[in-house]
Amino acid sequence: MLSPVIEPIATILKNEWDGLLVEYGRLDAVGEFDFAMPQQVISVAFEPHEKTIWSVDGESQRTSLPAGSIFLYGDREFVWHYRVKPSEYINLALDPALLQRIAVENGLSAATEVEHRVIFQDPTILYVAQLLKAEILSGGLAGNLYVESLRNLLAVHLLRNHTRGIVGPKTEVVSLEGLKLRQLKDYIEDRLAEDLAIATLAALIPMSQFHFARAFKAATGEPPHRYIMQRRIERAKMLLSVMRLSVAEVSYQTGFSNQSHFTAQFRKAIGLTPKQFQESVRSRMFAV
Repeated sequence: MLSPVIEPIATILKNEWDGLLVEYGRLDAVGEFDFAMPQQVISVAFEPHEKTIWSVDGESQRTSLPAGSIFLYGDREFVWHYRVKPSEYINLALDPALLQRIAVENGLSAATEVEHRVIFQDPTILYVAQLLKAEILSGGLAGNLYVESLRNLLAVHLLRNHTRGIVGPKTEVVSLEGLKLRQLKDYIEDRLAEDLAIATLAALIPMSQFHFARAFKAATGEPPHRYIMQRRIERAKMLLSVMRLSVAEVSYQTGFSNQSHFTAQFRKAIGLTPKQFQESVRSRMFAV
C-alpha cells in the first residue's frame, strides 16, 4: 500500500495597523523550492538553520542561518531555494509615506532609502519583532497605541542605522508642560474607554508623533502607552472598589479589548486578579 502524501503545513497570520503590515508565519516546507520575498520588507528568522540556499538578483549563496537573523529586503530580488528544516519568521512592512514623514520630522532626507542587507544581528529590530509576534499571536490584545509605539521605534531605528542618504538631524526642542499637559491628561482621562491613538493625542498639541512621544515621556516619566495603561488600571481599581460592577463591565469601561486582557494586565500591575481585588476590598469593608 502506498503511503499517504502529507502536504506541507503553513500557518500564516496577518494584521495591519496604521502604517504597518505584520505577517507571522510557520512553514513546514523543506527541500528545494523557489520562494521570492517581497521588496521593501523587514524580516526576522526566529529558527536557526545549518544550511540554506538563497539568491540575490540571481546570484546564489549557501549559508547557515543563526536564530534571530535580520533581513532588510530593499529593491533587489531575494529568492529562497533550499532549507532542511521548518522555519518561523515575521515580515514587517512599513508604509513608505510613514517613513518619509518620520524622516522629515527628524531632519533626515525625505529621499532616504532603507538599505538592502541580509543575515545580520540587530537587537532593536529583534526586540520589536518579538513583541509584534506576541501581539499578532494574541489577536491584537494590547491595542493600537502599543503597536504605534513599536512601529515608530522601528521606523526611527531604521532611519538612523540602516539607510542611505542621511543628513544630519536638526535640533528641535519640544516640551509638554503646564496647561497643555493638564489638558492632555484630562483628555486621556475622559476617553480611557476608547481606543486611543498617538496620532490623535499628538494632533491635540499639535506636534509630530515622534516628538510627541519623546516629549510625553520627558513630562510624565512614561511613554504614552504605558501611562495610559497605568491610568486604566487605576480607573479599574476605583470602579471595582466603589461600584457593584462585574469584571466584564469594568473591562469595557476602562478600554481593554476583552476581559482576558484586562485580567492579565491587572494581575501584572497589582498582583491580584480583578475578582480577587474586588473581594479583598469588600472583605475589608465588612471587617470595619
